[in-house]
Amino acid sequence: MQEMQKVTTYKSKRYVWTLLLFLFILIIAFISYEIFTPKEEQNAYSYISEPLKKGDLVMTVSATGNIQPIEQVEVGSEVSGTIEKVFVDYNDAVKKGEILAELDKTKYQSALNKAEASLASAKSSLENTQAQLYQADSVITRDKLLKESTKGALPSRNDWDKDWSNYLVAKAQVSNAKAQVEQAKQVLISARYDLQRTTIYSPVNGIILVRNIDPGQTVAASFQTPVLFKIAKDLTKMELQASIDEADIAKVKAGQNATFRVDAYENKTFNAKVRLVRVNSEILEGVVTYKAIMNVDNSAMLLKPGMSADIDITTQTIKNVFIVPKAALLFIPVKPKVKKLNASRRFAKVTIDSKPHIWKKEGSEAKKIYVKVLGDSGSRVAIESDQLKEGDPVIVTQEKKK
Repeated sequence: MQEMQKVTTYKSKRYVWTLLLFLFILIIAFISYEIFTPKEEQNAYSYISEPLKKGDLVMTVSATGNIQPIEQVEVGSEVSGTIEKVFVDYNDAVKKGEILAELDKTKYQSALNKAEASLASAKSSLENTQAQLYQADSVITRDKLLKESTKGALPSRNDWDKDWSNYLVAKAQVSNAKAQVEQAKQVLISARYDLQRTTIYSPVNGIILVRNIDPGQTVAASFQTPVLFKIAKDLTKMELQASIDEADIAKVKAGQNATFRVDAYENKTFNAKVRLVRVNSEILEGVVTYKAIMNVDNSAMLLKPGMSADIDITTQTIKNVFIVPKAALLFIPVKPKVKKLNASRRFAKVTIDSKPHIWKKEGSEAKKIYVKVLGDSGSRVAIESDQLKEGDPVIVTQEKKK
């Protein structure tokens, strides 16, 4: 009997310990599951949204360029020589006909005096030949009278030929002397012209932008006219020369408005208007650009020639449309996929939808809405859809809950 009781007691204790061990294993498994098993998506991530708004989308083309005077005149010298005097400097206002500089006149004055003397000599030679012609003509007249009175007996044939030859020579010499006089007159005109060109005058009213000469400097005008001064005719009206990328040139038209900024006035925006888009391209280091010329009002005289500018040309304005950040059209919801413990892949496969769409937040869920894209200004996009209304929460991103 006692042996039987011992066996029963042993079996009961063994059953209890087995049950306790089984419960302990269950608890450990449950704790491990809670720690290492990923939670559902709605518990792991939250959507960041913005309320849908209507507005005007301004589409622009960005470019860079430089400020230049509309009319700029280069003043040069037609004659060579040494600069004797310079009467103007940078930024000086000048009037049309005002003297800017003078070259040494010595050589050109000498050439003028020589031309005048040559003309006087030619005129003297003309008078001499005219006198000889008069004498030869008188001889021929007497020979004719003598021939009539003697009924052809006198003068002799030899005397007549000699006198007639002298008459023709005298007549030719007069013609030659007249040509010499005319030639001397033209030389004089040229010498006087060169002398006048030793004084450099301003051809327009304006402001001196560049002065390339100083007294004592030699100017050589043999093959190419040297530029001595650059004069801006009117700095209150400037032009902005913008370099437009070939990818954007089809969007830029004459008459479009533009705004630009310069480094000298970081907080000020200036206005411009496209006057001309040049057909000819410019290629620099393999990059193709086209020049767009814009009119700029510079009445305040803040802008200076040569300033660089960052330009935005308004190509189109779309009014009263839904406008969303570009991130809203690029957003793809992240959906974690629950896996077994120690699984290496935790996210579901992402499917790319090429049709334009956004995601609207409905409670804790995201609903896909297909839209029509009307325009793009870079960071903002104009869209339309019958399934949207103003104020709808449009998802732009999502973040993991902390």
